[in-house]
Amino acid sequence: MKYLKTVIKTLLNVLYKIACYISYVWFLIPLVFCYGIWGTWVNMSTSPKVTDFYIGFYLLSLLLYFIAFVFLLFRRRYIQFCLSGFVGFILLLISGFTGIALESAPTSFAEDHPIPEGLAYNMPKAMDADLAEGVDPADSTTFLQLRNGGQGGIYEYSFYYPSLPAGTIWLQCYEVTKNLPLSKSEIKKKSKQEIYGASHFACYVRAKEFTIFEGDWGDCYAARIEVWHKDKKGRKRKLLEKIYGVEGWMR
Repeated sequence: MKYLKTVIKTLLNVLYKIACYISYVWFLIPLVFCYGIWGTWVNMSTSPKVTDFYIGFYLLSLLLYFIAFVFLLFRRRYIQFCLSGFVGFILLLISGFTGIALESAPTSFAEDHPIPEGLAYNMPKAMDADLAEGVDPADSTTFLQLRNGGQGGIYEYSFYYPSLPAGTIWLQCYEVTKNLPLSKSEIKKKSKQEIYGASHFACYVRAKEFTIFEGDWGDCYAARIEVWHKDKKGRKRKLLEKIYGVEGWMR
């Protein structure tokens, strides 16, 4: 117990010194914040994943700035405290304005990838539709069922198949005209479903939600949605693919 108290005391002392040091260089933190804001604005219309990195970057700078702000008061640096408070208020305004811009930031993804003329594709079902309706064991084109979620770009899927061994099922999505992967890691993570397997036609995934980030609300483009399976021995195979008209999720 005595050793644990010593470790905790040492850790708190280290954290205190770090916080004090941050308060000494508080005037440099706005530069870090501005870099994060710049990266957010540059990428918000083209790359959601990179944008999220810069958002985290400037949010971290705000946290560090708050620590510096509190410790300036603790150290009785009243003039610097007041000045940092004024600068912090400006940073919060900029952060709020950036958040509003992120909510409505348009992209040209759908415009840059129009649906090819004559392409046969499906549309997701309505949000309140039954995902089991229309499934036909004799028609493989009905095995994957997609419906709209709570917002544009958010979808739910159910998957039926004649028979499968136990393992994992997940989705991979690609824009049709240029074969661009869509939200690759996010979709695989969100759509993944462990299955027990069955020797007869069954529903293996029921109303699993996933999100496509590329694009905007109301702007449709064609996406090839592939269903993949990996068994317990690690063998992977694509079970089927189906083309849907989809839109992207806007923050």
